[in-house]
Amino acid sequence: MAREEEEREIRDDVSNNSSDEDGDNVLDSSEEDDDEEDEEAMQKVREGFIVDDDEDDDRIKKRKKKKRRRERERSNQVEDDALDEDDLELLLENSGAKPAQAKSSGKFKRLKRARISGEDDEESEPARGKDSARDPRSGLTDIFSDDEERQGEEDEEEDRGVQNDGERNILDEFEDFIEEDEFSDDDDEARRREKIEQRQRTKKKGPRLDTSKLSNVDRESLQQLFEVFGNGQEYEWALEAQEIEDEGNGESLEPTSLDEVFEHAELKERMLTEEDNLIRIIDIPERFQKYRANLNYIDLEGEELQNEKDWVAGILFKEKQDLFTGFLETPFKEAVGKVVEFISKDAYEVPFIWTHRRDFLLFSQEIKNEEGGVENDVHKLLYEDDLWRIVQLDVEYHSLYEKRLNTEKLVELLNLDDDLVKDIKSLDTMVAVQDLHDYIQFTYSSEIRELAKKHQENPQEVSDNVEGLEIAKFGKKHSKYALFERIRSNILYDAVKAFGISAKEFGENVQDQSSKRFEVPYRIHATDDTLESPDDLIEKLCEDDEIIFKEEKSARDAVRRTFSEEIFHNPKIRHEVRSTFKAYASISVTITEKGRATIHNHSPYANIKYAINRSPADLVRNPDVLLHMLEAEAAGLAVIKVETKDFANWFQCIFNCLKSDGTSEISDTWNKERELVLNMAFKKLSNMIALNTKEDLRRECERLIASEVRRKFLSKLDQAPFTPFGFDKGTKPNVLALSFGKGDFDSAVVGVFLKESGKIDEFFKSENNPTRDRENEEQFFGQLKEFFDKSLDYTKPDVIVVSGYNANSKRLFDSVKKFVEENSITANVDDLPNISNAPLISVIWGQDETARLYQNSDRATVEFADKPTLAKYCIGVARYVQNPLLEYVALGEDILSLSFYEHQKLIPADLVKEAIESVFVDIVNMVGIEINEAVREPYIAQLLPYISGLGPRKSSGLIRNIISKLGSNLSNRSDLIENELSTANIFINCSSFLNIPFDEGSTVRDSSVELLDATRIHPEDYDLARKMAADALDLDEEDMAHVEEQGGIIYQLMQEGVNKVDELNLIAYGKELESKFGKKKYATLQIIKEELVNNFEELRRSYHVLESTEVFQMLTGETPETLSRNTIVPVSVTKVGKNYRDPNSKIRFAKVATSSLIQGSVEEQNIPDDMDLDQGQVVQAVVLEVFYDNFNANFSLLEEDLMRANAPKFVKEAGKWDFEAEELDLKKEAAKERAKLAKTRNIQHPLYHNFNFKQAEEFLAPQSVGDCVIRPSSKGSRYLTITWKVANNLFQHLLVEENTSGHIKEYIVDHKRYADLDQLIFQHIQSIAKKVDEMIRHPKFREGTLSEVNEWLESYTKANPKNSAYVFCFDHKMPGSFLLLFKVNVNTPVSTWHVRTEVDGYTLQGFSYPNMLRLCNGFKQTFKSYVSSSRSRPAQRPQSGYDGYGY
Repeated sequence: MAREEEEREIRDDVSNNSSDEDGDNVLDSSEEDDDEEDEEAMQKVREGFIVDDDEDDDRIKKRKKKKRRRERERSNQVEDDALDEDDLELLLENSGAKPAQAKSSGKFKRLKRARISGEDDEESEPARGKDSARDPRSGLTDIFSDDEERQGEEDEEEDRGVQNDGERNILDEFEDFIEEDEFSDDDDEARRREKIEQRQRTKKKGPRLDTSKLSNVDRESLQQLFEVFGNGQEYEWALEAQEIEDEGNGESLEPTSLDEVFEHAELKERMLTEEDNLIRIIDIPERFQKYRANLNYIDLEGEELQNEKDWVAGILFKEKQDLFTGFLETPFKEAVGKVVEFISKDAYEVPFIWTHRRDFLLFSQEIKNEEGGVENDVHKLLYEDDLWRIVQLDVEYHSLYEKRLNTEKLVELLNLDDDLVKDIKSLDTMVAVQDLHDYIQFTYSSEIRELAKKHQENPQEVSDNVEGLEIAKFGKKHSKYALFERIRSNILYDAVKAFGISAKEFGENVQDQSSKRFEVPYRIHATDDTLESPDDLIEKLCEDDEIIFKEEKSARDAVRRTFSEEIFHNPKIRHEVRSTFKAYASISVTITEKGRATIHNHSPYANIKYAINRSPADLVRNPDVLLHMLEAEAAGLAVIKVETKDFANWFQCIFNCLKSDGTSEISDTWNKERELVLNMAFKKLSNMIALNTKEDLRRECERLIASEVRRKFLSKLDQAPFTPFGFDKGTKPNVLALSFGKGDFDSAVVGVFLKESGKIDEFFKSENNPTRDRENEEQFFGQLKEFFDKSLDYTKPDVIVVSGYNANSKRLFDSVKKFVEENSITANVDDLPNISNAPLISVIWGQDETARLYQNSDRATVEFADKPTLAKYCIGVARYVQNPLLEYVALGEDILSLSFYEHQKLIPADLVKEAIESVFVDIVNMVGIEINEAVREPYIAQLLPYISGLGPRKSSGLIRNIISKLGSNLSNRSDLIENELSTANIFINCSSFLNIPFDEGSTVRDSSVELLDATRIHPEDYDLARKMAADALDLDEEDMAHVEEQGGIIYQLMQEGVNKVDELNLIAYGKELESKFGKKKYATLQIIKEELVNNFEELRRSYHVLESTEVFQMLTGETPETLSRNTIVPVSVTKVGKNYRDPNSKIRFAKVATSSLIQGSVEEQNIPDDMDLDQGQVVQAVVLEVFYDNFNANFSLLEEDLMRANAPKFVKEAGKWDFEAEELDLKKEAAKERAKLAKTRNIQHPLYHNFNFKQAEEFLAPQSVGDCVIRPSSKGSRYLTITWKVANNLFQHLLVEENTSGHIKEYIVDHKRYADLDQLIFQHIQSIAKKVDEMIRHPKFREGTLSEVNEWLESYTKANPKNSAYVFCFDHKMPGSFLLLFKVNVNTPVSTWHVRTEVDGYTLQGFSYPNMLRLCNGFKQTFKSYVSSSRSRPAQRPQSGYDGYGY
């Protein structure tokens, strides 16, 4: 039995050890190892996975070290299960050996497997025999060796693939105890067979036991040992398979990057990508890295840096030219230059510059006063807004510099000798650089193509210079400049030269004349005329065999286009056009049909509907106007036209620089060609620069709107928490927030008590709505009083906040105030001494814009999953009162859904986000942050990314570093550098804004605590602060050293009284620092003084209690644009004051309500006499007055008030508003309205149809001549139109006026009156139709068009030259009338007279005839009289009697 137990113990020990071998056993489950890998991967995520720069070089080495570390950890875990000395002694005693060496080895380590390298090992075994003796794995005692270095060497040899095929280890003897399993079906079949063959080969070799160190064991005992325990051959295949598996998966055991574990999108969301890690490592503020992400940001030096300073100062001075003039201009530009250096060179963020470099933002001037003394007049040159603007301009300048530098490289590579590219360094705008770049690409396209080809053939030769130039596209076979390259190299280019002046010379002429305002008659370059005309020259060139265009038209077009493109690409011409557009641009709006129908007086685009002649200055003064224009254009409502004023005269001045002064016919022909080419070029130029002008104005207007968003949000965010009674500003209050949501009669009142620590301590709920009735109000008061007495007895609220979803909340607010007054609920004064008469607790309105977003957010669900939405809403309201800054920051991206400025939605969300972020940065750094509290509280840590120098990535990395290296507590600011928690520049930027408070109540001074770390004083000024404290304490250097030993100068100052620093003369001290050390420290000294007296004092404004107008807007959603005096709103009638017994009584008053629950009244004098109102009716009303305190308003229903309120709210300025177009559109709109009203008429007559004229003609087309329809008229409801068929495809439309006088109605047409429509049709339409039919049947009538009748008449007179002839035909322009055409003889022209058809006959030349016979005779008689009168006036030519045809 004892032997069996010993065997079982040894078997268990060996099995446990063998299961802990490194690598994954192919027979065992890998879930445990996978879990370990997942845990390691997650640990890397938690630690930020910050990778050093040399990661790629050390990756393999790190994996090996980690592998050895895991092996040691596993070895330690199974150490207790390993064979102890007694077990080994028992084992060897049974074999007759004494384990003396094993005893001396100490603790046993993990068993090591010998590598199986295959059959080839037998051949190389003699060569390795010498090394077997000193092989660490060759003996039993070495397997249990304690030497960690030797173990590391073994692992390194294994990783390098070094294999030792010495004799087999003693572990092979335990092969019988491992059960043999089969491979899974999922393994690769070929690999499985290979492993089985390897195991068979291993078994054939037999046991390889190193018995060199078991010399005391005889062979018989050893054989007995093998018989009992086996020789290990039975499980050798398993260890071998494990080693093979390790060899195959060695590189994949541990992921080399997070991309192998997580999806890239998830890493990006958690900011753990390689780019994010790079941002963490680089010693530049994260915000600067974000702004410069698309730039190859170059560190400028010397002259280039000075150029940037001048460029930025020039732009900023123009933007602020009304503020700094005269003697302040130079100090202003110097201050801007210094800030540029801080930002560009030193990488200082705005808060650091504003706080610790403020002396450079001020200008001090000594002025003598009346008493003869000297006073310092300090001027603020730059504000925080200006610093953020300089950050933007720094990025813009580096974009310009990068573009210009690339163009310079291109010029250098091409080795250009061109006057136009010599002044490239003087170009200070992006468009100017782009113009020059376009010129080079156009003019030297073939050279660039050769350079690209050379780069493709030999990239290394020009790779450094070509980088960033984007010339690869010129290596393409086809290019947009290929045609012009061919023309320039062809004989056809002689025609371009024949223009007599090159585009470059023309540009110099324009530049010279423009500088002299086009008032000088002479030009630098004259234009020469050739001896050939353009057509002759083209014809001559086309005869050449080498010309690329054989057709003259194609050649001429190519020549014109080539010269126009040369003019178009000339930088000097472009500069002139850009300058003209910049100075004299005129922006107008042309409305589309869609816009004409959509834009009304209350549309947001009403003020731009007919805008014309707006200058850039006008639009910059009102940036929302241009942005509305662009928005309307994008919606297809309008088209923006950008033109220049007096374009014709300006173009003529430009053309004078191009034309020749010749007077010959050839010169005139060439000048026409030049003008045509210039028109082509300027059409393209004007379109391009108009778009550029519009884009420049858009960017400027968006910037101005974003600045206004920043200003509005800053005024809202710059407020401290609500200050409890008797405490200093900045103290957080205990808050009780109450609300009943929508305020319905069945709505419950919910309350939340938020302690000053931020913890939600108590919840309150009352089902008794106090606004329902008196009984419910009393019950609510009782429940609330009980809540105060029981739940809030120990910790009392400092303020009660009320808010809600709509105007009904006003009733709850009044009830709560009544409760406070009736129950004398006073402010919390428990911590205040000597307060006898405490005031009533404050009841205020709570701003709920953050709470409305919080209540349905994921954050609220995580924090308070079991609470109703209204309770979460109250929590959001209470938190806002306690810390407005944190609540806005906690919104994250949701803050973009809030509106801080009326025109905020006109600009992109990215600009709004940047503006909001800049405000966060300013306010967070003004307040500072307790860094250790941020490490402990994620809610507070949300502020850390806005600290100067930090960002979301750097702040998360800083927190992880503090946790991992310092144990979640930062003791001193210096630890940031000493413990490598932060890089140097980031430390400079952020350190003074990280507050590390000390325990003021401690009686023992801890020398490791730096007291100045609890102030806004920067570590670079600590010595200066100590010197000021020493001067305040009147200490000399010896005393200072003694005081430092006793606890420090700052501690001594606090003990004796910090107010002593008030006695210091800071101005004199500052002058001394500036004179001796050259440091401007006046503002810094003042900051040090203030911080020594009151460290991290609350600098924000006091909490802003909402005014009545703000409460009104918050609860109703109404703005001054939607509800104010003279605005029209729909109201619902809730009550009508009228004597219903008297049917003729007038309405005395009416009660109304808006959709936003604003109650209103309409007085008797504001109700029309003939208006009848019913309860529930919705009518349009005009706001007369709004009472914001009571949520009430007065309205008017009078028509004149409605018309006045409907008028536009903007001023239509003469010259900038198209009144003619507006009037024309109003007339068209009125006509459409009349037509629309007419279509709604329903005349009781069988011939009446609701047709327009086209539909009427289509309806009558198959009908008989004389048939008619009655239809509505477009002139309005007082008119009708009768359409009748005169002939095929010929219809007459008669306008009929309907006149009603009392009960008598009559119809008027052609000044004739009819009693009804039937009489009109019978006596008028049919009578005229009969006369038309009589005319058609007459032999002198000819059908056809006027030209056909003319042709027939000419033919007839030619056939009968001595006869006169006349004929009648239709008048197609006036259906229902006819034309009389006649010729006296063949030589006379055709004369035309007009014949009008009347009810009772025909009218010709003012005479009436009852029938055709009389008409023909009357014509002959009239003609005779006409001929006789014409003979007496031979000089006069017979005039046509028909106006409009001209015969």
